[in-house]
Amino acid sequence: MTKSRQAAHLLVLLSAASLLVPMTARAADSTALLTEAAGSFRLVDQAIDTATSGSIEREPDQASSEPAVTDDPTQPDEVELAALYYYADEGQQERVTAETERLRFKYPSFELPEDVFLPKAARGTDESSLWALYDKGDFTGIDAEMIRRKTATPDWEPTTDFSSKLARKKQRVLMTEAAGQKNWTGVINAGAAIDPASETEIDLLWTLIDAYAATGMKKQLADVYRGILLRSDEARLPDAVLVTTLQKAVRDFPAAEVKAVIDRLATTPSLQIALQPVSFDLLRKSVADFNADADQTKPLAEDVLAPLVEATDKAPRSEDMALLGWYYLKIKQPAVAADWFQKALDKKADAENAKGLYLSLAGQNLEEEAYEVAARHLQDLSADPEFLMNALSLRFAKPDTAAIDEKIVASYSTTILQTLNADHAEILAWYAYNSKQYEASAAWFQKSLDWKPAAARVKGLALSYLRLSEKKDYAALQEKYAAAYPDIWAEIKVAVPPKGRQAADVTRPRAVIQANYLRNFQAKRYGDCVADIMNLQARGQLTPDAALIGGWCYLSLDRLSEARASFGVALKSGGKAEADAAYGTALTLLRAKLTDDADAILATYQMTPARDREVRAEIYVQRARAAFDSKQYQKTLDALNARASLIAEPADLSQLRGWAYYHLGNRGVANQVFRRLSEHMADAGVARGLAATSRTGERGQ
Repeated sequence: MTKSRQAAHLLVLLSAASLLVPMTARAADSTALLTEAAGSFRLVDQAIDTATSGSIEREPDQASSEPAVTDDPTQPDEVELAALYYYADEGQQERVTAETERLRFKYPSFELPEDVFLPKAARGTDESSLWALYDKGDFTGIDAEMIRRKTATPDWEPTTDFSSKLARKKQRVLMTEAAGQKNWTGVINAGAAIDPASETEIDLLWTLIDAYAATGMKKQLADVYRGILLRSDEARLPDAVLVTTLQKAVRDFPAAEVKAVIDRLATTPSLQIALQPVSFDLLRKSVADFNADADQTKPLAEDVLAPLVEATDKAPRSEDMALLGWYYLKIKQPAVAADWFQKALDKKADAENAKGLYLSLAGQNLEEEAYEVAARHLQDLSADPEFLMNALSLRFAKPDTAAIDEKIVASYSTTILQTLNADHAEILAWYAYNSKQYEASAAWFQKSLDWKPAAARVKGLALSYLRLSEKKDYAALQEKYAAAYPDIWAEIKVAVPPKGRQAADVTRPRAVIQANYLRNFQAKRYGDCVADIMNLQARGQLTPDAALIGGWCYLSLDRLSEARASFGVALKSGGKAEADAAYGTALTLLRAKLTDDADAILATYQMTPARDREVRAEIYVQRARAAFDSKQYQKTLDALNARASLIAEPADLSQLRGWAYYHLGNRGVANQVFRRLSEHMADAGVARGLAATSRTGERGQ
């Protein structure tokens, strides 16, 4: 073999190794599937180093038109294929046919090479290896193989059949991965070229339907539905497809509109039977639409509701019972609604059913029973603190009704801090004051004042200070609010101390911080979370778990030194908190560009494989960029290759790779990188790289 043929042969062997490199599964744009596949460029680098020892820049004297080399004894070699290619080049079709038959007789598994009729300049090896990679879904291998072929034969292009099928498969992968991550914009972008009226892969259209529904693109949503449902004659889709599509339509359109389409389509007995479940879903939709529409006040006919009521006996579903509960609550029959919500709660205890029962009982002025519902479902209702706070407040406003459980007090306190509600803070403060819990009442009156000043709150705080004999605090309060509220001070001086009564201890605001910092973190109230953590730290009550949450809150606010210190507290605890804190510390160091320190954390502490990979990948990114800025281009490639073995390479790093090749003098490879990028994205940097690598005597970046 010639040196160039040896290099090409080695490249073939090396590119085959890409089958062993796992592709990172994640949603991305179309560029990702071509340039972001883990390991793809690493394989090309290895092939270049091994086959050409850095001489890839040298252009071939002419495009190779030689037939493929094969060492497979079950297939003809290039000598035996030479006649076949000669006859094809001469346009002698009969001889091509005869030669094909001869080869098949000698080699039973022989198939006519797909490139046999291509022009010599565009001829490469056949596409069987590409199709093998296609069948495996190995886009990494396909990309590496295409770069190899284009490098060896610049005029080579894949066949139209392969290109079109590859594009469709990539489109499917992009849409499926984006849908799996609920990246609906990614789904829409990937499926932009699909024609709803002619597309045969209906699952792709259903994916588009979900994307358009989730993003509120109603016109496009309707276009896809029409494209599926309104095909006629031979283009009409199978009944099963129509039924599934109409089930989705129930979710996305008013019941009346869907019913009109069903009436138009259900022209055969078989389809009418198949659509019965859809018709029942439409009934549910009709009731739900009525419940949600404030303008609809006229009750539905009893015969309309009858099938839904009967269904709750035959196949009880808490959703159907709740639907009926909300219906009767709307038409002002709370007693009937309460029965349905109780049945729903017995079947499934959740927040919506508990809310419905509470409102149904409150609508009958059964306040004590309503309160008991809220008390029994504290955990279910905690996700809606406003509702829970209002449901519990009545007992605190009328404390003589019955004793209040300490769990209720704690829950009420927590919801007040979550919502920063001054009115409810005042209610809890008066409850504490009247039960002679003056420290707690002073704290809650102060909170209510901080959130929204009012005369009653100043008065309550002043009375609390008097009962605590806090004369300095009382004097300061009077000086601050005397002008704003002049009438309350005479009342305060003659106010009689409360008689006191047995009551649950009211938690001071600081005492519920221990549980509240996590809620603030989950609600992304990072400033409040940090305030809670600082409060705990000041009182010496900072636990490792709290320090860990504090680290994430500081990091979210980009307060890096404080985040590192907070993670440092958790690092000393051992166990899961230590591993989580190590991960947080590494991210903090990376954000501060302390790459070596982050690497040291990685070497010292164990992390999950996914976190380890994430941190290492970012370390390699920072090292690649630092090396490039220092004009150490081989180190740039080394870092990028190390990263590519871990995780997919994004387009911006592929550009960095292209420029590194360019500065090393490997202009041909650099051009291939920028060409692949330019085929799938419009970007000024890519265009600049393509222009620079297409001519000599210019340096980029």
